[in-house]
Amino acid sequence: MFNIFGKIKDLIIAALALAIPVIYVVARMRGKDAYKTQQLEDEVKTSKKVQDFYKNMANDETDNLTDRSSVTDRLRKNGL
Repeated sequence: MFNIFGKIKDLIIAALALAIPVIYVVARMRGKDAYKTQQLEDEVKTSKKVQDFYKNMANDETDNLTDRSSVTDRLRKNGL
C-alpha cells in the first residue's frame, strides 16, 4: 500500500521538476514582452508631450510681444 503512494509522490515530484524550468522560461518571455510594451507606451507618451509642447510654442509665436505690458500680461496668464 505504501508503494503505490510512493510512486504517485515520485510522479508528482518528477512532473514538477520538469514543469518548473518550462514555467520559468514562459514567465521570462512574458516579462520581456511586458517590458517592451511598457517602453513603447512610454515613448508614445513622450512623443505626445513633445508634440504638444511644439504646438504650444507655435501658438505662442503668433502673440505680439512688442511692449512691456504685453510681456507681463502673457507671463501672468501663462507663467514662464
